[in-house]
Amino acid sequence: MWQEVYEGLIEPVDARAFEFVAIAVDPGGAEDARPYVEAARLTFPTLVDATGAASAWLGFKVVPNGLLVDEAGIVRFRKDGGFSNANPGDRSAVERFARGQDPGPSPEPRAVPYQLSPLETILVQTKMELGHALDALGRRNEAIDHWRDALSFDPENKTIRKAIWGITHPERFHPTIDDEWQREQFERERALEIATGICGPDGCPLPRH
Repeated sequence: MWQEVYEGLIEPVDARAFEFVAIAVDPGGAEDARPYVEAARLTFPTLVDATGAASAWLGFKVVPNGLLVDEAGIVRFRKDGGFSNANPGDRSAVERFARGQDPGPSPEPRAVPYQLSPLETILVQTKMELGHALDALGRRNEAIDHWRDALSFDPENKTIRKAIWGITHPERFHPTIDDEWQREQFERERALEIATGICGPDGCPLPRH
């Protein structure tokens, strides 16, 4: 979706002054991400995050997200979830930043009703990486078990849910993404989590009891 914005900025702005980088968070790796990149005819780099490492490092629990980072590595703008060139505010922030201007204030981040400890954060990421390694070995059921265990620590993390869904329901992601099914599936899973005590009716006040 950002390719047209990128192309529009190349002309009026020195192409060496900025760069777009996409990160595809997909447990299927480059093979699953490639059709989307090719369909969009992207001319800027796309990195593939099969283990969720980037999401853990940057603290993302939903997608799509946007980060505008200056040459000193300082984040000047951040939006967690819903980042889209169809949103005039997002598009304007990118265009201003690419021209060396202030992108404006970042939106307030989505509230998460708990905070993982450093040890829990490492555990979640380790389980995601272990699951990816097991899946690569063809031990898919074991991989899913580790991802579900990671989700029990961080139940508001939709990137983990999507990793599981991408494996258990690939037809909902390829060749097209079924957003309506994802919304319905989340509601079904949340109802089960409330019934089993992982979450309460108002969310997940504690990642683990």
